Amino acid sequence: MTSARHWPQGRLGIDFPKFLRWYGLEVRGEPTPLTGGEDNRLARIATDKGDVVVREYARSGHAEVSAEVALLEHLAADGFPTPMPIFPESGERVALVGGNPIVVFPFVSGSVPAAMTAPLAAQCGALLARMHVSTRDWTDERIPVIDRRDILRQATASDVKLAGARFWRSETRGFLERNAEDLDLLDRLPSGPLHHDLHRRNLLVDGEEIIAVLDFDELNRGPLILDLARWFHYTALEQDDMRLPAGLAEAATSGYQSIRPLTDAELRLLPLAFDLAGIVDAAAFIMWAAPYLGLESIGECLSWKSYLANRAG
Repeated sequence: MTSARHWPQGRLGIDFPKFLRWYGLEVRGEPTPLTGGEDNRLARIATDKGDVVVREYARSGHAEVSAEVALLEHLAADGFPTPMPIFPESGERVALVGGNPIVVFPFVSGSVPAAMTAPLAAQCGALLARMHVSTRDWTDERIPVIDRRDILRQATASDVKLAGARFWRSETRGFLERNAEDLDLLDRLPSGPLHHDLHRRNLLVDGEEIIAVLDFDELNRGPLILDLARWFHYTALEQDDMRLPAGLAEAATSGYQSIRPLTDAELRLLPLAFDLAGIVDAAAFIMWAAPYLGLESIGECLSWKSYLANRAG
């Protein structure tokens, strides 16, 4: 390990040669930090069996990561394009070092797409549907469930003092009140494991073909259309006006339905799910991150700006 390199979120505090011997791997070089992870530390390192990525989870607990690894093993075995975790030759499948879970993956060569296009959007939709079909009836009590309405209720009662907070609280309260019945219906739609973080930077492509879906660290269980809604949210955030392009939304939805047709109820509630994805993301950021980042106004929250730009009705 060379001290000249910058390690996002700090260094992985492990002895790589010793650690990887538990996986039957012999180190052949120095580790290189990989950028992009906000909630984890990543290092790429050459071994006698090819390059691997060592991932340390900085915020997820052992049980959550173990659930993620079990799901990834299933998806990869089912032909879904995500790296199959590499397991140690003995002991726990998820290592625990310094209190943080660590998982080893094979390195996948590919490029992050420069922009979201309609062909890529269609593939994203189809891949989400493939995941949902592959994990139909998948049960694992370790997968967390997010109470999104409770997050919004917390927002309405919060004491955030940023400029625009009164309007933010009022709009959040109004969202809960005017959509109460449909939010109940949303909770009763088909549910299962969600990737919950599918965006351009969590894809690897070869040309226009997606060859790997990465970063399942936000795995949770909920209504399946929320995965598509989260994709809408991320795609909107990348636009100059923060509005979701209709053509990309149509491509992603058509791609999804080519694998798993949506019910009439799912199609009707998809716009609400998109709104929910945006307003919940904004609430979490405003309450739990903005106060520590020096923000002065609610309007500096990009998720809030995008929610306002796209909200139905």
